[in-house]
Amino acid sequence: MAERKIIHEATAMLKIKHGKTPSTVVFIPTKRRLTIGEIKMCQLVFKDSINYKNVFVHRNGFLGYVDFSGFAMTPNGEIYLPSNEYDNVPDFSMAAVPSRNWFIHEMTHVWQYQLGLKNWWHGIVHGCKLDYSIEEFSEDLQHNKERAYNTDISGRDSSKNFNEFNMEQQAVIIELWFDAMYLQNYPNNKTAKHHIQGVKLQGYLMNILQEFLKNPKDKSLLPENP
Repeated sequence: MAERKIIHEATAMLKIKHGKTPSTVVFIPTKRRLTIGEIKMCQLVFKDSINYKNVFVHRNGFLGYVDFSGFAMTPNGEIYLPSNEYDNVPDFSMAAVPSRNWFIHEMTHVWQYQLGLKNWWHGIVHGCKLDYSIEEFSEDLQHNKERAYNTDISGRDSSKNFNEFNMEQQAVIIELWFDAMYLQNYPNNKTAKHHIQGVKLQGYLMNILQEFLKNPKDKSLLPENP
């Protein structure tokens, strides 16, 4: 009904402006629910700790900031994608490997939010600390990355519990584990740096994620601090 109302209003506006009714009005969807394939893919990681029916994927958002920045945002339990990603990837379970990893990263923020984390507040704190602006070399990803995402689980972070990592670091850890565990047989992925790092760090990842893998519904797993 909402879509019909939008189409009706757009048609009326064009008639007022140009004096005639257009023969065709193209409606571009701006949000969708998760696909069955996406839910099954996420269940490999989060099991039933997420209410998947409550998750929406949006096209752009926040007054165009998502398109402007080129980054996905998940501040409120729903994923906001740049328009080109939303338009070109209708189902992330069928997408290229990097897009699947990206999706699992964003679904980690959905998991955090549904368990009670105020992602939007943590994001604001990171922004105020310039954690999304200043880049550092990430030992785990083996390339420069914004400071909020920087981890070194085989070095300085090896003794940390999962809840001692911030919300972005948790998402990096989960996406690396997911890549190593489930994407090893995809064409060309065995030589991809992200996959190589996930496999290399698999023992460390399993150690850090052991409580998460036992019970992803455990709220004590959420980040203690931004």
